[in-house]
Amino acid sequence: METLTQLLRFNHWANRLIVEHCRSIDPALLDAPPPPGVYGSVRATLAHLAWAEALYVARLRGEEPVDLPADASLDEIVTSLERTGRELLELATSVPGDRVISYTSAVFGPVSVPAAAIVAQAIVHGCDHRSQLAVLFTQLGAPLPELDVWRFVGIRR
Repeated sequence: METLTQLLRFNHWANRLIVEHCRSIDPALLDAPPPPGVYGSVRATLAHLAWAEALYVARLRGEEPVDLPADASLDEIVTSLERTGRELLELATSVPGDRVISYTSAVFGPVSVPAAAIVAQAIVHGCDHRSQLAVLFTQLGAPLPELDVWRFVGIRR
């Protein structure tokens, strides 16, 4: 899963940039009402992203997921994202991509999928919500820095 590992490194890097940005803006913006079309406030979206990454780690480990409330503090979100970022990288190299992971989803019911699909979902889910956060921050007057792969690999405009 080398390509997935590289994408997970990007995922972890992009999450860190968003957190750094959150620490540099007016804290009131974290809970500002969101416009239509995005998941929720900045805090709610970050908490959801952190919760989902913890869910994917738990699924890959065969454990029960731990809940993270939508009103979690920024420090709780950061701690969770740092932990899950490292753990997803470790799991992507230690769990065979074709290993079938079975669990019961609250949304889909009984599920059996290859481990690589869970890792891929973590990446795609993160990109989706970071895109929503980019829109939200722009509308709040505090645009994010560029979070694309080009910047991740060191290419600057």
